[in-house]
Amino acid sequence: MFYLFRELVLIGSLTACGVMVSLLNGLMPPPWQAPQLAAGEIRLEDARVLDIIWVDARSEEAYKNGHIPDSILLNDSNWDIGIQNLMNLWLTEVRPIVVYCSSAGCDLSKKIATRLREALPEAEVYRLNGGWETWEK
Repeated sequence: MFYLFRELVLIGSLTACGVMVSLLNGLMPPPWQAPQLAAGEIRLEDARVLDIIWVDARSEEAYKNGHIPDSILLNDSNWDIGIQNLMNLWLTEVRPIVVYCSSAGCDLSKKIATRLREALPEAEVYRLNGGWETWEK
């Protein structure tokens, strides 16, 4: 029984030492620190203080069930109409564009943001970290 206890203490000590080395060397962020954003992402708190154009990359049905006020529906199904609406607004009021979809795991906003960067190379385009789920919270 003593040997088992000694091994558990040794394993726990080595684990704690590894965690401390990782934290001190910057290999692992502290657990209280907000997760890093991917390139091209923006947090909701930061987006809310900017005067931006919201783009909803979800389906038309999801958009009808609820969306961020004044957002423009723009996805693969309505690309031609949506991009025209967005360009009309963006050309009169050049502002950053933030694209969102359902959740953090949804890649629609990433896909639409990439297409927007190609279509409007001079525009500042971001995707909302956490998507619609973050807005609803």
